[in-house]
Amino acid sequence: MEEQGRVLTFTKYIVVLVSTGLLITLFVKISNNLLSKELFVIGVVAFFVGYLLADLLTGTVHWFCDTFFSENAPFIGPIIIASFREHHTHPQLFTKDKFIEQDTTSFFVLLTPLFLAVFSESSYSHDLNSFFWHSTLIGLSIGAFGTNLFHKWAHQTNPPLLAQKLQKMGLILTPDRHNKHHRDYRKSFCVTSGWLNFILDYTRFFLILERFFRLFSYEPRT
Repeated sequence: MEEQGRVLTFTKYIVVLVSTGLLITLFVKISNNLLSKELFVIGVVAFFVGYLLADLLTGTVHWFCDTFFSENAPFIGPIIIASFREHHTHPQLFTKDKFIEQDTTSFFVLLTPLFLAVFSESSYSHDLNSFFWHSTLIGLSIGAFGTNLFHKWAHQTNPPLLAQKLQKMGLILTPDRHNKHHRDYRKSFCVTSGWLNFILDYTRFFLILERFFRLFSYEPRT
């Protein structure tokens, strides 16, 4: 793996810090409205929906990068695809990387939605839609921001104590859930919590999606 440039590293630090700061601010903003039982229930449900959505979206990206293109594809190959294929041949290699050296795309993608949510002037008590979607955004952001860490911890033989506790509670990806993917790279793509892997594998969701995509492509599976 090539060493990450200083400019890219600096940019990542700035975006990660700003996005995390906005997430914390939005969480505080939402928390100040949880005294109402109705808003509390809506907030918890929305957070759960967002966290599931993070599992689905990051799993879909994982599926796409595992399934289509090759390391030699123009532009996307060396920048995105190569790291996914390298993980198959050297699954423990990325555990040596620092967090900032890993993929931080989610921090860039969610920066604008978080900014808009934080600085919106909606009155949650009179605008339940905004409250629901902002709560969903918190769950989505926490899941998406933590995905690479959760994935890394699932590969480590001795992850941090916090990670071990979260794994035992089933709140984040566990080694058992993730090992299914490394036994068969056509299954169990979700690496945030892995909660959706069973139903997506059972319904053959990604296999059906792949067949649909290949109706419009002559590219063979690599």
